[in-house]
Amino acid sequence: MRILSIIWISILFSVVSCTPEINFDEPQPAGDKNENTFRKKFQGIYFCKDDSSMLTIDENKIIQEWHLIIEVPKEELDTTEGVEIRDGKIYSKDIPEPLPFQMSGDTVIINWDFELTIFKISPDQILRYYNGFYFLNYKKPDNLWVIKVLSIDSKGLLTLNKLQGGSQQIEEIKQITHVDNVLDDEGKVVTHKIHPTRRELREILRSDMFVSGSEFKKIKLLNENNLNENKRM
Repeated sequence: MRILSIIWISILFSVVSCTPEINFDEPQPAGDKNENTFRKKFQGIYFCKDDSSMLTIDENKIIQEWHLIIEVPKEELDTTEGVEIRDGKIYSKDIPEPLPFQMSGDTVIINWDFELTIFKISPDQILRYYNGFYFLNYKKPDNLWVIKVLSIDSKGLLTLNKLQGGSQQIEEIKQITHVDNVLDDEGKVVTHKIHPTRRELREILRSDMFVSGSEFKKIKLLNENNLNENKRM
C-alpha cells in the first residue's frame, strides 16, 4: 500500500507546507468588510490539469475532489503489514478511509474518490474581496492568519496562490514591510508575521509574491441543481 501512502501524502503536502509560513496578524485586506458569498463570476466547476482534480466553488465554499484508479498486485496487499481486507474493502492506517476494490486476475483495482474542503466561510475562515482578488483568510490556533489569494482571468483560468515562505521570499518582503520572526521555546523560527499597510499589500500583490499555487480551468457553470445540492452539504 506504499503507493497509496505516497499519493495521499503528496496531496496533503500540496495543501500544507513544512517551510515556516508567512502569517498576518489580522485578516486581509485590513479594515475591509467580510464577504458572505463568492461572486457568480467565480462560482463553477474547474479542472486542474496538474493532478486531474476537480474544484467546485459555490456560494460559500471551495471543495477539491480527486478520482484515482490504482492497480496493485494482490501479492503486494497480502504481504503488506498493517493492511486488512474485509467486507470487500481495504483497510490501512496510511489512508483516511476504507477503499472498495475489484479484482482483475491477480491485480487489485481500486477506485478512490475523496475530497477536501479547501475553504468554507466561517468565523475562522474569512472571505474578503479587493481589486479583483479574493483573500481567503484562515485563522490559526495562535490567532495569526494564513492568507491565500484567489483570482480568475477573462478566459476562466482560476489561480489559488499563497506566500510560499523561504529565505529568499522573506528577504523580498522585508524590502516592502517589516517582518517579525515567531520563535518556539527553543528559539527556532516557526513562522513569520507581517502587518502590511494597504499600500504595502498592493505592492506585495504587484510583485507576484503570491505564488506556488495551482491553476484550474473553468469547465462548467453551477446550475440551480448544483447549488441546491451543495447547500445541503
